[in-house]
Amino acid sequence: MRTRTRHPLLLAAATVLALQILPVSSGVAETAAEAKPASVTSKLQSAGALSFGPNNVLFVGDSKAGVVHAFDLGEGGVTSQAEVPLGNSASFEGRDLVSDIGTKTARLLGVDVDDIRINDMAVHKPSKQVFLSVHRGHGPNTVPVIVKVNKGQLEIVRLKDVKHSSISVGPVPVNEQLEFGQPQNLLAITDIDYWEGEIFVSGVSNEEFASKLRRMAYPFETKVSTTSIEIWHAVHAQFETRAPIVAKEIRKIHGTPTLIAVYACTPLVRIPLDQLQDGVQVRGEMIGELGFGNTPIDIISYKNAMDGKDYVLVTNTNRSAVQVGLVDIGGAQAMPVNVPNNFGPAGVTQFPIPLAGALHLDLLDGQWAVVIRPNHEDHARLDLHTVPVPFFFDRADHIVEMNWPGYKKPS
Repeated sequence: MRTRTRHPLLLAAATVLALQILPVSSGVAETAAEAKPASVTSKLQSAGALSFGPNNVLFVGDSKAGVVHAFDLGEGGVTSQAEVPLGNSASFEGRDLVSDIGTKTARLLGVDVDDIRINDMAVHKPSKQVFLSVHRGHGPNTVPVIVKVNKGQLEIVRLKDVKHSSISVGPVPVNEQLEFGQPQNLLAITDIDYWEGEIFVSGVSNEEFASKLRRMAYPFETKVSTTSIEIWHAVHAQFETRAPIVAKEIRKIHGTPTLIAVYACTPLVRIPLDQLQDGVQVRGEMIGELGFGNTPIDIISYKNAMDGKDYVLVTNTNRSAVQVGLVDIGGAQAMPVNVPNNFGPAGVTQFPIPLAGALHLDLLDGQWAVVIRPNHEDHARLDLHTVPVPFFFDRADHIVEMNWPGYKKPS
């Protein structure tokens, strides 16, 4: 299970950021003065999606090169954050792990805040340590960096001497653009998930049937299985083959490993993993629509301790987050091609969650999630903040009865 965090369409929006990598040795921080161009310090040309696999392996999507990298951080590359206080979940009180993280990241890298982009975030679950992918600068001279949070401090992760392997995902767009100027290459690798000895990589190729799902064994071998994914999109009233999966999660539904995928505008789709075979064209089942004028960002899965049931949660650019039960995903009928459409949420049962403005989201553990979001009093400032699961709600952001002096709060 994982988030990803991350999706490249947001590079052109708000304060979202892209990434590439620098080297990691025993968790030693590197100063901004030491940060060197990626060609010197790293195997990466660029970096996008982040995800963790087994044994402290960090997967990094390099869209520019069309490659997934695996960096074995080892025991010294991660640091337990078990002593870091996360808040009071009983009274819906999160806390900042890093306040004003945009400015502090820029300061670490020796540039102005306008010269960085944070593209993705992933949590190393055993240690609860947060890792970020960041770009320093813009254009062809961008320097990619991986940053980690160590007990409230930001450190550059040094990857130069770390055990490394990589694999090509196949041909990706190079110079092509979308209608309004966004480079298609940013969508070459949109998300990475590790599942039972394989990684599943979504994104686009340079082919006319662009939407692809690649799967490959890890440790890497030479074989890459590539499936072309087609879906029915009710809002557009057509079958679509170009727009990619933006974020995905793999869970067992009725005992069958299943890909739960959200698309750019914004179908929710279900595909059994056994259908994802090399050279096959698969039609995923659209079981829900999250609402027009919107783009999904992240998807995470978790167990709700209040009812003991399993859910996924999808964050969005222009709508509230939504919670969807795994039972409902498994039981939902595929939306028919003639379904009436009101351009709003439709299909599988969806429950709105008040998590507006989240730029990146991941789970720390079964009780807490971590989010990069605008500060509720100063939207120009980004904070790395905790929120309790399953409510994803911080009482300090709101005026409620419990905020008045003298109210007895739950402990």
